[in-house]
Amino acid sequence: MAIPPSNVDANRREIASAACELVADGGLDSVSMRRIAKHLGATTGYISHYYADKEDLLEAALRAALSELTAGSAPRSTTLEEWIDNAVLTLPHNVDTQRFWRILTAFQSASLNNARLAQILRDYVVEQISALTDHLAVTLGSTPPEHEVTALARSLFAVVSGLGTTSTITPDAFTTAQLRTIVRSSVCGLLDEFASRHAGIDPAPGGPTPPA
Repeated sequence: MAIPPSNVDANRREIASAACELVADGGLDSVSMRRIAKHLGATTGYISHYYADKEDLLEAALRAALSELTAGSAPRSTTLEEWIDNAVLTLPHNVDTQRFWRILTAFQSASLNNARLAQILRDYVVEQISALTDHLAVTLGSTPPEHEVTALARSLFAVVSGLGTTSTITPDAFTTAQLRTIVRSSVCGLLDEFASRHAGIDPAPGGPTPPA
């Protein structure tokens, strides 16, 4: 008897989530069909019914981790201020976010030699930078060259990504308050530098202001 589509999706998500748990605890080398089956109290046949091979499963696990991060954070940002708040919330500061960044760091390392994982990460970054570019364009209150606004968005995204990686490797490096200050200061500093290079372009009212 065929498995109802809703059960198929739920079972695939359960298996992908189990793979994420193993990655968080021991990296990608700890993932195998056998270990996931043992983790779920299932058979390897059950796992292979939903995923053709380990690479297929790892792709699903990475997508699940990225989706989980998005679902677990605040609602999708609509302004630069909200983006700053969301960025801080997604950085390693509790059990869930620390777990995500361990998973992400493991996949980033593996993606250097895996084109399919690299593409998933690139697609995610492009989506995040696109949203941030829109926020920056509004905050700048003018029409600077789009490619330069995108470059600014990449710089800010890189700051957050670097903080996440550093905090994953050295969990006690920053407090949540320090992370917020660093992100906000970076946004304000890069915006000021950007505006100084574009005469007549001033941040729009309501944009981020430097922390006291």
